[in-house]
Amino acid sequence: MAITFAHAPTTSPEPARVRTARFAVLGLFAIMGAMLSTFLSRVPSIRDLLDVSVSGLANLIVFGAFGALAGLLVTGWSAAKFGTRALLWWSSFMHLGAFSLVALSTLVASPPLFAIGHFLVSFSFAFTNVAMNAEAAEVERRMGRAVMPQFHAAFSVGMAGALGLGALVSHLGVAPVWHFIAVAAVLTSVRLAIIPAATMDGRPAPHTGEVSLGGPFATARAEYRDRRVLLIGVILFAASMTEMSAAQWMSLAIVDDFGRPEAVGDLMYWVFVVAMVTVRWFGAPIIARLGRVVALRASAIAVVSGLLLFAFTPVFWLVPVAAAVWGVGAALGVPIGFSAAADEPGRAAARVAAVASFSTVAGLMVPPLIGYLGEAVDLSNALLVVALASIASFVLARAVRKDGGLFGSRRAALRKVGAGRLAAADKEADGPAVAAGATTATGAPDAPVRGE
Repeated sequence: MAITFAHAPTTSPEPARVRTARFAVLGLFAIMGAMLSTFLSRVPSIRDLLDVSVSGLANLIVFGAFGALAGLLVTGWSAAKFGTRALLWWSSFMHLGAFSLVALSTLVASPPLFAIGHFLVSFSFAFTNVAMNAEAAEVERRMGRAVMPQFHAAFSVGMAGALGLGALVSHLGVAPVWHFIAVAAVLTSVRLAIIPAATMDGRPAPHTGEVSLGGPFATARAEYRDRRVLLIGVILFAASMTEMSAAQWMSLAIVDDFGRPEAVGDLMYWVFVVAMVTVRWFGAPIIARLGRVVALRASAIAVVSGLLLFAFTPVFWLVPVAAAVWGVGAALGVPIGFSAAADEPGRAAARVAAVASFSTVAGLMVPPLIGYLGEAVDLSNALLVVALASIASFVLARAVRKDGGLFGSRRAALRKVGAGRLAAADKEADGPAVAAGATTATGAPDAPVRGE
């Protein structure tokens, strides 16, 4: 049982209690973003300490995707049976222990221990992700206005801060084991202290028997027959691939292909994260002005441009420019995909679960794919496989419209309905602005981590 301190569970919180919960949940998001980036900031050192190749590291990282998948299958049921407060409390200790195993693996140079630790880190993160997003949604409902983007922005802010710290300790020569243990101990202590404030109620659901195991795959079974859902899933696959490839491989590419120290690699990824969170912060008005289709296609163009510049730049000073352009392009794909999946209220949960599963599959496929390619060519060139996914996203962008054909000709539509009526239809079909702050940590039930 999680302790409550002065914040006992309540179903009728006062406005002051809602405000307290809002700031506490912001803190949870920032902490989890910082924990993720603490690991990402030392990937080159981890590779060297474990004495593995790029493809060997990819094989180890994929254990994290399996951990996320395993957690994904049981988190919805666990949250309903035990409540979000208990989930946040116990997953804190699980995450601390798993992170310590990863730290220890770098000290004893044990790839198997790293694989076990990384599996458990992702497994425990899945529980935290579902619980903190559920509490964020409850805060948003109590406040009566859209504040979900702020929570996911806090996740990215935590990432950016931890990347800066990672660059500093790497420059000072601090070993990853001490870096990881110190950060995990401090952040876990803060997390345990704010959980009671973050959970206004957080008790088990009254009808637990209605909730089944299987996560999004069980929830979404019927939706996989819908062509539009599948196409949105492909778009989300590409968007998730864009984010996670930068997170896992950008810093290592800087070290291996450009001959720079790990701290510089961390700073380049920091540029990517800052560019991404900046666009997400202003994402709703951007999408409202451009529409989903145009915003998605512009994002795909930015991703391809950034990747090409990153792979073929003749001078290093263009690398941060490439990282920034890549980050701008990576910002809106995930929120647009989830928003499009949720267009029909009656089927929103199942459809969001269906497209979320594509992100999980991306986590299983992308690390080994890029790792194996990185054995044959420069890692910066291997990352160009992400450009192919972004091109597919560009082609399939019409799938995120509410109505209209997926590949229909605009000129033919003009002849049929007239320019004025088509413009009005386009505006309605593109849908309202989405809550563009969503990252690898989405607001959907049982949605997996990216990230964001």
